[in-house]
Amino acid sequence: MRWLQTIEQLSKRQRIGNFLATAFFLLFWAFGVSQAWAAHSLSHQEIETVETLVQVGEYRLNFKVIKGGNLIILLEAGGGMHSSEWSRLAPELAQRTGATVVSYDRAGFGKSDLPETPHDMREEVEWLWQGLKELGLNKDLILVGHSFGGWMIRLFASEHPEATRGMVFVDPFTNEFVDLLGVEYLDNHPMAGKLPFDTSQPEKLPKIQRALIRMVGDGLGPKIEVMRKTSVPSDIPVVVITSGRPFLPKAEEQEAWRLAHEQMTESIKGATLLVAEESDHMIPGRQPDLIIEAVTKVIQAATSLNR
Repeated sequence: MRWLQTIEQLSKRQRIGNFLATAFFLLFWAFGVSQAWAAHSLSHQEIETVETLVQVGEYRLNFKVIKGGNLIILLEAGGGMHSSEWSRLAPELAQRTGATVVSYDRAGFGKSDLPETPHDMREEVEWLWQGLKELGLNKDLILVGHSFGGWMIRLFASEHPEATRGMVFVDPFTNEFVDLLGVEYLDNHPMAGKLPFDTSQPEKLPKIQRALIRMVGDGLGPKIEVMRKTSVPSDIPVVVITSGRPFLPKAEEQEAWRLAHEQMTESIKGATLLVAEESDHMIPGRQPDLIIEAVTKVIQAATSLNR
């Protein structure tokens, strides 16, 4: 497939291929979602999801809310993805836990506006915080983050520890992984910082690709500098879920991925590491019940702490 063709010249089939390759290129990508969910599909006709665009400064973020109890489960999608990653899991979480469940599209993805400003992780978290405040959902939060979303919830909890009651990291991208493989290595990795399409004429690219260009920005260097200054609140329950099946191209990369999760878990007081034995990176699709189990345990522990 030739990535240098303009959008106007692409056939429908090529556009689909372009979109899929774009969505899958990061360490934070998804694959086999529909197949994995087929075995777990449930009817949630009684669950109402309210979708709304919320103004945060000059831009709008798209939120999806399933109203429930006072505890709020915030779902943070993997890199290059948006709230649709949680479209089947969210109502099941709401049904099983009784909590309010919130998912959203990060800036530039899904239905959220694409900012003209450079990507800044702290600004992204601040926009999320503004949106949650506007919705009255900025306290008693159980944070659940998949892949790059795991990085985002770590930053969020560090910036807003008073609002964070518990955390579930789902096969997260981590500081430890960056330290093990290095910024330069990952910036040049075909499934990390190396975009699989031509970026010389961004005005001719679809929104998702322009959002990915913005997200990659100047690489992992500025991001890891921000993330090195973060910390997970010490008095909350934390679960880290790691993939049990390989998904990275090289064995040493997969070993580093697991080691990073072990190191991260050890660095957080009281944290628990769970292995998703039947899953590769796409645990939300392949083993959703494990995530629900982890979230339920975190909620129970958070409730018992009575913060």
